[in-house]
Amino acid sequence: IKLEDHQTPIEKMKTDIESEKSDEEIFQSLLPLFGKDQQADVELAEQLATFPHLKTAKLLQRMLEAFEDKKIRKVIKRSLYRLKNKGIAVEGISQDKKRSIFRPLAVEPPKGFGNGYDFSWNRFLFLVIPHLSRGVTLLHGSVNDLKGLLEFDGGEVSRKEFKNFFENVQKGSPTPVVEIEASYVGFLFGEAFQLTLEKGGTPPQNYFRLKGEIERIKKKYERPLIYSYIEENEIEEDERVLRRGGDLLKTDLFYGWMIGEEEIRPYADEVWEAEESKLILNQTQKEARFQEIYQRALSTLFSEEKRSLYQRRMEEMAYLLFKLGREEEARISLAVALDLKKPANLLQPNPFLLQLVIKSIFTLLAEAYEKKKKEVSLIVKP
Repeated sequence: IKLEDHQTPIEKMKTDIESEKSDEEIFQSLLPLFGKDQQADVELAEQLATFPHLKTAKLLQRMLEAFEDKKIRKVIKRSLYRLKNKGIAVEGISQDKKRSIFRPLAVEPPKGFGNGYDFSWNRFLFLVIPHLSRGVTLLHGSVNDLKGLLEFDGGEVSRKEFKNFFENVQKGSPTPVVEIEASYVGFLFGEAFQLTLEKGGTPPQNYFRLKGEIERIKKKYERPLIYSYIEENEIEEDERVLRRGGDLLKTDLFYGWMIGEEEIRPYADEVWEAEESKLILNQTQKEARFQEIYQRALSTLFSEEKRSLYQRRMEEMAYLLFKLGREEEARISLAVALDLKKPANLLQPNPFLLQLVIKSIFTLLAEAYEKKKKEVSLIVKP
């Protein structure tokens, strides 16, 4: 076998390195060339030294571990020395460490990622499934806990393309992106797909094309993922954690949470009327009137089904907070969720829902007040 026979593999190796393929993928692509002819192995090892790159050095290290032939090992060491002289970092050479050249390549496991809810209750989720000796399959889509699967697409991309995709998602996401167990992301996609069908909607056509990939990855989860990280008992036993539930609405991840205008407007109008009433009410009487309005809003707007919806939202947000290293807020979010499993108690309302009602009412009133001020300012005095 002549050296010319190795020119194409060498060029392919250079392309693989420039395409940011892993060391293992590059090594496996060269496996068919090894061990057939001693002179060919020697020439290949010498040729590798002409391409000064860190991955070339790592590839030579792998060859050194795989070959027992003294002549070939000597050439490999010489090539490593040449790379070192060209400024490439070369690890210490092991004299005895050897492993089978034909050991199977360990495939990287799938990875999942996702963000939190935006103001429309949408979330963006994606899965990356690595392949041997090529790029990855990327599956991504938007889900909504009221409508189901909104968008879905996917296909094979290079690792570099996935890297660019990931960076763009991080920059454009309204909430932070965290890693989520791939099987759980698959479960969330499957759950959203079923919800779309139950609501009489039409799932994205691309989901049917790629449904098999999701089915292979997903697992059945009886409970949200956060319960694998935080014990339920330790939260339920601490009432102080629950009492801080309303404070979450002051934080960045919950700042945009609001009850829909159509739902909250009747109660906002009542608060406005109570504030503007011509009846002489002192502050205590007004506050009592407001509290009565808040309680009716809680009773009317948060049925058992709606409380269950918010319970799930708080559980998902608890996981996001936990992965962001904000464990105390995660515990508070989970405490709110656990309280929402219980029947509504207007004497001791859920602190998060109560503050959500108050915040939604006064956000709407603030907008109305600003509008009224502008209208008054447009009146020209005689």
